Amino acid sequence: MHTMTPELIIALEVCLKAGKSISGNSYPGDGAGGGGDARPGRDQEVFRLIGRSLSVAGLPVHGSCSEPVSFRIRSGWHRFWLVSVVVAPVSAESRRASLTVGVALIDGNEPVVGAMYATESDELYCASREAGAFRIRNASNSFAETARLSSRTAASRSVTRGPARLLVDGRFVDERMLACIEELGREYPDIRLVRGDGGMNICLVAAGDAELYPKIEPSAEWETAPGHAILKATGRRLVDLGTGCELTYNKPEMVNPRCIAC
Repeated sequence: MHTMTPELIIALEVCLKAGKSISGNSYPGDGAGGGGDARPGRDQEVFRLIGRSLSVAGLPVHGSCSEPVSFRIRSGWHRFWLVSVVVAPVSAESRRASLTVGVALIDGNEPVVGAMYATESDELYCASREAGAFRIRNASNSFAETARLSSRTAASRSVTRGPARLLVDGRFVDERMLACIEELGREYPDIRLVRGDGGMNICLVAAGDAELYPKIEPSAEWETAPGHAILKATGRRLVDLGTGCELTYNKPEMVNPRCIAC
């Protein structure tokens, strides 16, 4: 196992613990190892589990299932955890649940530690500013399949060999996405659309599996912070599509502008 910082180990262990809490539950009649429970409220249960686990670090925990906290209070948070939990049925017909969970440590206005785990793929991505970024396959079993993600230097950011692979959510591309692609075409004249992986798309860019992932819908800070930390550790960026500036965190409304992982 590669050397990791204590806070990074906390983040990835919390993600795996959340995954086990889902995979260890099934509906009555599903049989042993039913693969999870997608009942309403499961995301809140997992969020509480994560909050208890992170509390050992003595820092505030905020995220997708938190009660609102005023900016007056949050402005005093110099270091805190952001957490995203999404529990969903594997398919429209299935009662089995999949979990995508992300944990990020915010220092000032910057994500410096991040971990993301998806139970369906059993892949975990994690990174810290000091240790770099990693992808762990078959993560629920062991850390044997851990690979360090390669860094992208500033000089190579604008150089793409062949088509630039652009991740899109869902099966259809609407007019707003088409307009965004046209705008990006000024810098990337050859773009190939690739079906994304939902909440893990930022990690796919960090791993070099795609070059671009635009988020044109409004997003909460906890949705992007874990992946953003992983991107930053590989020399890639998550930037405001309007200004080109790197996203910041703990804003008054905790809502991101249109942005792109690149």
